[in-house]
Amino acid sequence: MNAPIRILLVGCGRMALSHASGLKPLSELGIIVAGVDPSKDARKKLETEYGVSATYPALDAALAHVEADAAIIAAPNFLHKNYTIACLKKGLHTLIEKPMALTMADVDAMIATAEAQDKLLMSGQSQRFSPGIRQVKKMLEERAVGKIRHVIHRRLGSGRGGDAQSWFARQELSGGILPGIGVHSLDVLLWWLDEKVVSVSAIVQNIDPHPQIDIEDEVSLIATTESHAILNCALSFHHPGGTDWLVMGDKGILHLNGTQGPLLLNGKEQAIPQIVSLDGEPNIHAEFLAAIRNNRPLAQASAQDVRKTMALIFAAMESGRTGKTTLVPG
Repeated sequence: MNAPIRILLVGCGRMALSHASGLKPLSELGIIVAGVDPSKDARKKLETEYGVSATYPALDAALAHVEADAAIIAAPNFLHKNYTIACLKKGLHTLIEKPMALTMADVDAMIATAEAQDKLLMSGQSQRFSPGIRQVKKMLEERAVGKIRHVIHRRLGSGRGGDAQSWFARQELSGGILPGIGVHSLDVLLWWLDEKVVSVSAIVQNIDPHPQIDIEDEVSLIATTESHAILNCALSFHHPGGTDWLVMGDKGILHLNGTQGPLLLNGKEQAIPQIVSLDGEPNIHAEFLAAIRNNRPLAQASAQDVRKTMALIFAAMESGRTGKTTLVPG
């Protein structure tokens, strides 16, 4: 029997503990052997709640002392590139929380390092593993709506995810709403359509300025794909309107509320199985660990695949700054 994959958890905050919880049922596949966080309280929580006795205040110390096979990085966004490259160069397969990084150059540097080290690099696009999202993907693959012409999506919530003391409140540290939550929404749309976006026009604003909170918090964008489908997406940190998705094709319309349903095809409710059969595993942690164990490429959410999502994110941000339609690099 194969020994569990040894995981270094980089970050011990809320998102990191979510990963720790997700890994608990998979202990035969992988176990956390050490954690990293500058906060003593955060490290203590990982120790007491998850039994991880080896914790370090800095990544370099952990990499020097911990025997690991893989890393899961759940640190603040502005640290993603440097932490990812350090883990990859140490020989660790790496799962990086979304967004991968805050510039396209950083994304490409991370991908290049993973390829040079012959290690897996996975992006934390967890919504790809939600049953409702996966069922839409399966139905689109089965041509349930025919040729897709137009997709409308909104993700509206109240609260920016961080107060004036939080790193998330600073645009240069978090990237704002598009990398913060738009990366989930736009990744799902591009995954469903299985194609790249050609151009995007976006309005990106900070509609409620505060001396210590300068993140962009409101977005409306329209993008066109290689097949001339239109993507229409609204994101907000100020309106608790929930999340929904509308996929319109030449043979019908799919409507998904939230990520769990209800799901309608031409107005008729569709069943959403708990396990939707698609390539790879139905769970993000199981997919990461199974790909490592079986020495195979990632079937879902590889950094190379998610690159097109990040390209759209940064092009939309550029369009918001310039007020012009922006071409999305290939």
